[in-house]
Amino acid sequence: MRPGSVRSTGSAAARAVLAAVLFALAVVAAACGSGEAEPARSLDFSARAVGEAFDPDVQPVVLNSALGVGPNRLAFGFFRSDTSLILEAGGSVRLYRLDDSRQGAFVASYELQRAAFGQQTDHKHADGSTHVHEDAFAAVFYANVEFDRTGDWAASLDVEIEGERRRGLLVQPFNVLERTPEPQVGDALPESRHLTLRDGADISAVSSMTEPVPAMNELTVPEAVATGGPVLVAIATPAYCQSRFCGPLMESVVVPLWEEFGDTVQFVHVEPYELETVRSSGRLVPVPLLEDWRLQTEPWVFIAGRGGVVTAKFEGVASLEEVRAALVAAIGAQ
Repeated sequence: MRPGSVRSTGSAAARAVLAAVLFALAVVAAACGSGEAEPARSLDFSARAVGEAFDPDVQPVVLNSALGVGPNRLAFGFFRSDTSLILEAGGSVRLYRLDDSRQGAFVASYELQRAAFGQQTDHKHADGSTHVHEDAFAAVFYANVEFDRTGDWAASLDVEIEGERRRGLLVQPFNVLERTPEPQVGDALPESRHLTLRDGADISAVSSMTEPVPAMNELTVPEAVATGGPVLVAIATPAYCQSRFCGPLMESVVVPLWEEFGDTVQFVHVEPYELETVRSSGRLVPVPLLEDWRLQTEPWVFIAGRGGVVTAKFEGVASLEEVRAALVAAIGAQ
């Protein structure tokens, strides 16, 4: 082989190595420039590690009363040190499956979405004019996730709040059950009876809404299912909600959907407490349906298709947009 050929081959190899190095550096630079950190493939979620990562200014809390194998709407509330709610945020959640030593193996990441309840207030200007402000007073941040097995899980959050990025917020580990107590997606709605206007009840006995919608209080859940169309069941008490996450679900979400889809969907509103009792004594006595459905919280929205089979469910704060999308999907599947 001629010496010139050897030098030529060596030079080509050197150029190839240099190109590979430059390409690798470019990839690293691009990754750094994107601002997105690679997920840690394993994380320590021991009590010590979670305690060390504690941030008093942003405390994430899982809001679900129960989680089960399969699809879940995993919801978080973000609290400040004074227990006030953070109402605006964005970011992502990473799920980790824990072993017996509380070491987490990375499973998947999801973008967080926001759902909020608002309240309208009149704002007066110096010139005497008035306009209405829509101010959020409760917000949750959720992701539609999938759990593939039972056991202990945990999450790490990267969020941006008021322009400040906070990475690696660790969430207290939580347990995933084989199934949740309440009806799951794919289950049939329980055939529970409850008080309706057709029982001769006055509207005040079946609705605590400021402006009730009688059409939502005429049928029981099984009667609504028997009509053969999609059904939306709202289990909520506008007047006697017991947490900051119940709010105006009926006024903000359910009534607008009834106005839009009332001709094709059966809407059923169930008050979770016996209204006559709470008004007369202040005691919150759950209606039998709560026990039948094994609900641990309120409010809930269940959407069911043909045969009363649940196609979607929402616990606590839910947005008009996400519930509407689930309802449209149920209508389309008929």
